[in-house]
Amino acid sequence: MLQFSPAWDQQHIGLVVLGLALCLLGGMAAAGALRFTYVSSGRVRRGWVVAGCVAAGCAIISALTVVLLLAFPEAPAVRNFALSLVTLTILGLTVTVAMAVWSGAHGTENVRDALAKRMMVLDAVVHEDRLGFCLFSPNGRLESWNEAFLEIYAIPPGQALAGSRLKDLVEILRVSGNQLVDVEQLAEIKAASASGEPSEAIIALLDGRHIKIEFRPLPNGGWIAKHSDVTDYKMAEQRFAYVTLHDLATGLPNRAAFNQRIVQSLAVAREQHASFAVIRLGIDRFKEINDVFGQSVGDAVLARMAAQLTETCHWGFLARPGGDEFSIVTPPDQTEGAVQEICAQVAALCDIAFDIEGHTIRVGSTAGVSIYPRDGDNADTLIAHADVALYRAKTERRGTVCLFEPSMDLQIREKRALQRELAEAVQNGEFELHYQPQATTQGEIVGFEALLRWRHPVRGMVSPAVFIPLAEETGLIGAIDEWVLRSACAEAASWPKPLAIAVNLSPLDFRRLDVPTLILQVLMETGLDPKRLEVEITEGVLIDDFAGAIAILRRIKNLGVRVAMDDFGAGYSSLSYLQSFPFDKIKIDQVFTRKLEINPDSAAIVEAILDLARRLKLPVIAEGVETESQLAFLAGAGCQEVQGYLIGKPHPLEQYRHITGVAAPAQRIAQAG
Repeated sequence: MLQFSPAWDQQHIGLVVLGLALCLLGGMAAAGALRFTYVSSGRVRRGWVVAGCVAAGCAIISALTVVLLLAFPEAPAVRNFALSLVTLTILGLTVTVAMAVWSGAHGTENVRDALAKRMMVLDAVVHEDRLGFCLFSPNGRLESWNEAFLEIYAIPPGQALAGSRLKDLVEILRVSGNQLVDVEQLAEIKAASASGEPSEAIIALLDGRHIKIEFRPLPNGGWIAKHSDVTDYKMAEQRFAYVTLHDLATGLPNRAAFNQRIVQSLAVAREQHASFAVIRLGIDRFKEINDVFGQSVGDAVLARMAAQLTETCHWGFLARPGGDEFSIVTPPDQTEGAVQEICAQVAALCDIAFDIEGHTIRVGSTAGVSIYPRDGDNADTLIAHADVALYRAKTERRGTVCLFEPSMDLQIREKRALQRELAEAVQNGEFELHYQPQATTQGEIVGFEALLRWRHPVRGMVSPAVFIPLAEETGLIGAIDEWVLRSACAEAASWPKPLAIAVNLSPLDFRRLDVPTLILQVLMETGLDPKRLEVEITEGVLIDDFAGAIAILRRIKNLGVRVAMDDFGAGYSSLSYLQSFPFDKIKIDQVFTRKLEINPDSAAIVEAILDLARRLKLPVIAEGVETESQLAFLAGAGCQEVQGYLIGKPHPLEQYRHITGVAAPAQRIAQAG
């Protein structure tokens, strides 16, 4: 059993116990004050620091008191000193309590002020936000909302909302004129609110609006719902989706939608072992119509044609992939006889007249048809074969409907092979220039036209009528024409006689190249006098972007280079172009020249062109002159220059070297023996 010294009376023991208690209280008070210093600021924090220091001091003094009492239990002076220390500790702890009460009171006030400010800010944010705000309690009742919520759903002022459950709120919204397009969306909303996970839903209302609702769960089991009117966004989204799949000029589905439809038809046809047709219809010479009557009339022709096709081909899917072409997919259940009937209906539209803006415009069309599964078992093949049939019809007999034939597939393979070989020809230098002389009607040679030829290592000479369109399709024409321009100018610059050199440029060059800069660069490289260079263009340069093309041609003329209109008279708008740009020469199309002797109309047209040129003071050259009688007619009608087989066929320059002033090299004579 624990024994105390005789000096340990009741007072001594009481002082030790009191000292220990005060030491413990002081330590606890110091620790608590230290904790509050981390969560307070300003004067309150300083108050807690003072209280903590005093409490820590009291704990230390109390510990010292206990140590003294234990060390000197029989010394009355020590007991008296310990009693004083205990009294001082009690006073210190009293001060600590007072400081704690003061700091706590001020801290509570600061917290209340901060909370009030935060609530004020939150209230301002919630009520000023354009988003509708709803707060639901854990038991699913509406507790709070903002003005934006009332405005979005046009809820009348004074409507009782507090405490409403979700189904009650939906009914209030319905009575306020917010009816769902699809009632199944109500189940979607309920599921989203009950999921306990962040989610969202977009509801469509009968008045055309779309409301986006975002659900955010709260830790207490309630949730917040934010409402926003996304009608403008949805309309823009729908508009974008429409534009993505429709042609704006006609309102018909576009190429993307057409391709999707073929894929769908293929799936149905395979499942049902059915057949369907792909029809490609192109308007003949649409560019000429567009150019003669204006773009607005051209667009009107497309729209009227689209309407006519929609009315006639109601049984199928009609689209406009682009340009002057329309595409049709028949339902995937057509028999061979039904396809023939459909082709007959399409053929009836291949020659039709429209009255547009006071003009009666006769529109001719040509169509190509491929049939699944006979002509292909996938979308790309069916479209390609319909295009081949269309190309065949346009080549051989416009205004008809042509069904694809297996033999036409050889044309596709041949075309693709030529495209590959054409690219290799550019790299391997298989092109060469032939020169055809141009002369006055008195027989004096005044220049040459540089004509491109392709000497294929296997096929031999490939016609320009074959490879030039391919070069334009593949984009190789720019590099080819640049080579022609540079080679022809370099050759002409070497001639002692200052003969003119004419070079043809593709319309695509004017869209993809900086033609004036290229010409200037070539002239500087070769040293050719700009006045000797003549650039020949066709109407195709001016059709797509008339203003831009005219600006480019003026830049070319400013270099001192001459600009000639090639194939004059073959298009609808040749005469109008002469009023818009000061051409240096016009070149009568050989179609008229070759028929001078047999067609009085051709002779009349040539005379009219020459008369017009005289009035405009424009030099004229006629191409395609092959007989003396043609030359005599042109000379009598006042034509200054001619070109054709009568003057000279296109040949490598070696055959015309003597005309350029360069002495022909001496011929070597082989001797036997």
